[in-house]
Amino acid sequence: MANKHRQFTKFYKANINRIYRFVFFRVNDQDIAEDLTSEIFMKALNAFDRYDVKQSRSAWLYAIARNHLINYYRDKKETIDIDKIEFELVGEDGRDTMEKQSAVETLKRALNKLSGHEQKLVTMKHLEGYTYAEMADVLGKSAGSLKVATHRALIKLKTLIAR
Repeated sequence: MANKHRQFTKFYKANINRIYRFVFFRVNDQDIAEDLTSEIFMKALNAFDRYDVKQSRSAWLYAIARNHLINYYRDKKETIDIDKIEFELVGEDGRDTMEKQSAVETLKRALNKLSGHEQKLVTMKHLEGYTYAEMADVLGKSAGSLKVATHRALIKLKTLIAR
């Protein structure tokens, strides 16, 4: 049992930041992202002894996270937290917040213009922090081909943002 605990602790430390970024980019709320990330790792811990060694651990965890987010959005009810909105208004007139939101919206619009595969590559590499080797495990392609494809997608994204 202690060995499982040590293995999971190491696994957790290696993946926590990446999974948090994966979740945060999809929910755009720090508190919700932290809660969901915690729930994802609890699911992973509970299923850690059933992990299939033929599958990479990052791919396995990525599948848990993706499924957990699907369930979250399925069960989500739209609510607005007035206290949170007030807290996020930065500056006297909220101009700083609006500029940040505008930049995020510009990035999201440009990402949406990429193909689904291109979106996945840019998101995994630059928002979630995967290495090309880990992306290769998850996507079942060579690291070299993913590096080239991600670079091309990033150039395309920069062009879309500049428009």
